[in-house]
Amino acid sequence: MKDYVNFDPLAERFSKNIYGSLKGRIRQTLLETLYPKYVPELQQPGLSVLDAGGGLGQMTLWLLGMGHRVEYFDVAGDLVAQVKQDASEWIASGQCQANQASVFDFESAPNRDLVIVHAVLEWLEQPQAALDKAMSWVAPGGVIGVMVYNRHMLELRNLMRGTLDKVKTGQLQGLAGGLTPITPLSPEPVRQQLVDSGFDILTQAGIRTFTDLTEPTVLSWYTDDDIIEMEQRLCEQAPYRDLGRYVLLLARKK
Repeated sequence: MKDYVNFDPLAERFSKNIYGSLKGRIRQTLLETLYPKYVPELQQPGLSVLDAGGGLGQMTLWLLGMGHRVEYFDVAGDLVAQVKQDASEWIASGQCQANQASVFDFESAPNRDLVIVHAVLEWLEQPQAALDKAMSWVAPGGVIGVMVYNRHMLELRNLMRGTLDKVKTGQLQGLAGGLTPITPLSPEPVRQQLVDSGFDILTQAGIRTFTDLTEPTVLSWYTDDDIIEMEQRLCEQAPYRDLGRYVLLLARKK
């Protein structure tokens, strides 16, 4: 039995439903704000970055554009092929590598200045083991960025929609072929695993704290820029940071 979900059959839906929408703009805007804020060395080119399970490569392309050396991998061949196309010039110059692999198959030396693990752990049957492996790739003084699909938000949405029994029984995982992850995660144990492994937490932020809870009609009253501005304002504030659709943890290895 494989221990992960392969996005090959979902790649087109993944791209359209998430990245080709306001949701994707919010997510990427927040990430591109938070990373430089807490990882100031990103302002100088030349960092060694690993984008683990990097999907369609938004972070890879952003970091390549800033002059960093990025190694990208994902288990889905369709996504890897797209990233190879989008990053072809950087690959040709040697600034980027793109490979097909799972987190459990991939091997790396423990020398990365930045390791990114976004929306990966929740698609695995053994997320804690995968995070342990990812943390081992970070150099002393380096940073890991972990973003997980938030179990708290999923419980809240089920309660609001009338599916209380799912919350009672804890059966919150998505169905095969869907875009709801198989292992939604609460941020607290992820944060504790980082601390227990010798990382200092730099920030915790909620990614889409209110947008996914708001009726589409109400959202239509606002401009996209107003929505993004408010998401930026709330993302690091308690209790909103604990209620994001995703929770981002940035942590530095001691």
